[in-house]
Parts: sequence; C-alpha cells; structure tokens
Amino acid sequence: MDERVQVVVLQTSSMDIHKLKALIKEKMHHPYIEQYVKTPALDEEKLHVVALILNNTALPEYKKERYIITAMLVQMALDTHDSVPNSEDILPEENDEKSKQLAVLAGDYYSGLYYFLLSEIEEVRMIQVLATAITDINECKMQLYYKDNQSIETFLHVFKQIETLLITRIAKYAEETDIGGIAAEWLIAKRLINARNAAGDPGLEASLGTWAAQIPADSHEEALYAIDSFIRKESSKVEAHLTHFPAHLSTTKTWMMNALNENNSSMAEEG
Repeated sequence: MDERVQVVVLQTSSMDIHKLKALIKEKMHHPYIEQYVKTPALDEEKLHVVALILNNTALPEYKKERYIITAMLVQMALDTHDSVPNSEDILPEENDEKSKQLAVLAGDYYSGLYYFLLSEIEEVRMIQVLATAITDINECKMQLYYKDNQSIETFLHVFKQIETLLITRIAKYAEETDIGGIAAEWLIAKRLINARNAAGDPGLEASLGTWAAQIPADSHEEALYAIDSFIRKESSKVEAHLTHFPAHLSTTKTWMMNALNENNSSMAEEG
C-alpha cells in the first residue's frame, strides 16, 4: 500500500495499524505449520476497512481490537483453504499430499483462534456472527467450484459475496452504517481493479488464483470486458454513497475516492 495512502488511513483510526498487524502475525505464528505451508498474505485493504468500520462505533477499544484481529484470522483461514489446490502454494520441502493436508489444518488452526480469542471476552454473539459468515462464504465458494453460475455477471456477484461478506456482517453486527454501507462495493471494486491491472500474460491466474479458472468465459478478453463493466458499476455505487458521507469522515471519503480513481485511471490508460 502506498505510504501516503496509509498515513491518511491511520489518521482516521485511534488504533495503530502497525500494532494490529504485529498482533495478527503473532497470533498466527506456529513453527510447525510455517515449516510446510506458506503463511497467507495479510489483506491490508480489508484490515484498514474493518478498522475504519469499528473505529466509527462506540465499542470499547479492547473490543474493537479483538474484533479486528479475529476478523483477519478468519480471513486468513479462508484464504489458506483456498490455496490448497495450488501446487505453487506448497513449499517444496515435503510432498504435495502432506503439505495439502497441513494447509487444511493450518486454515482450521487460524479459524479456531478466532473462537478462542472471542470466548476469552465472552463474545458469544460475535462468535455466532463469524461462524454464520464462514458458512455462507463456503456455500458461495461451492457455487463457484461447481460452476452453478450461469453467466460471468453471476460469477462476479457471487465472488463479491466471498470477498466482502465477512466484513459487511461485522459492520451490521456493530450497527455501523456509514462505512459499512459502502464497504462491499469499495472492496470488490478494489479487488477487481487490482486483478485487472495485473492481468497481462498469461492472464488472470496470477491475480485471482484458482478463481480465474472458474470464470465462465470463452476468452481472456471476454472475462476482462465483464470485469471492467462490473468495476464501473461498483465504483458508481461507491461514488454515489460517498456523496452523502458525514463531514467527520471526510478523510476516509478522500482516501476511498483517490484509491478508486488512481487505479481506474491506470485501467483507462491501458484500455
């Protein structure tokens, strides 16, 4: 993430993003797992958005911090499970079968941590929120894996749920309506813009991973055209929503708009 953008985001939150990242990595650390399975990358954009959402609530600081850490652990667990079919996500020291089994166990380990951390502060309702979100996200993944979608548009709508449902459920639980109301559209627009900008040869595989193979398109160009159209629709929703953002979130509004505009400009120049 651009350092200038990161500074803007940090100014909107009473919580230190660097501290949160360190706490998340500390919780995830497991020497045996790390010996055989690559630790999934921390999605910093999702981290910033969930921090912005929770900072815009009246929750106590300790709950905000615990919610953020557990949300990102769940996200890491989901990402780890997604990496299992990819041989390039398996470290070469061991055979693929053992490493794949360990990758599944690693995802379960990260997921189990959220339950433990929330149970420590007796957050039963939040445990239920995250557990339901995990179930619903996995159902969406099955829909894509088995290609139950009838079109690229359907694929993208389901993919949007996979990418954003966890954070929007947290926003709903925390009764945050400002940033939470635009989180899904902003996150999916950014995710697809990043994928689109990286989608040179050999295609979308490098940026979308296993999901690229599930896109119901006859050609790379058809997939890119559909993604471009979806990005424009989601970006328009973001811009319309940000028009009515409250004054105290002006810095967040500027950050969100700049992030989309800068990346969309790169797409326009490429096109």
